[in-house]
Amino acid sequence: MSKILAALFISTCISAGSLANFDYTHTFSLKKDEVAKISVIKKDYKTTSPKSGEMFFRWTLFHNNLLVLLVNYEGFATQHVLEKEYKRDSVGINLLGDYERVNQRVYMVIKFSEFDESKKVASLDVMIRDPKKRVEVKFTDTKDLSKR
Repeated sequence: MSKILAALFISTCISAGSLANFDYTHTFSLKKDEVAKISVIKKDYKTTSPKSGEMFFRWTLFHNNLLVLLVNYEGFATQHVLEKEYKRDSVGINLLGDYERVNQRVYMVIKFSEFDESKKVASLDVMIRDPKKRVEVKFTDTKDLSKR
């Protein structure tokens, strides 16, 4: 039941179209299999030092206006199919799910905003809502990852 409420809350925030509701926003322009990295520093630990979680995502296929997105957050891999035409253009991911109230959770939305056919580049908007200011987020440019 809580997953349904979380999905409803996230879809309401997305459909409102207001980026003012989000605390962090960033747009990635990725070519096929180019990896985007987001570091999430969880600072709401009272007895231990802050923990860091990392999220990696990339797209692997664009066909018939469908974008296949692979997401890995803290070692858990998921696959999503995003489609702009039918309002299935985004995926919501809970970054901290320890609050019972859905509106107090820290969550991320990855939204498929555009695909440039000539350059074969997908634009993905990342939006993070953190109402209690419990995390710090660092977006790593894909060019910095390729130098490693």
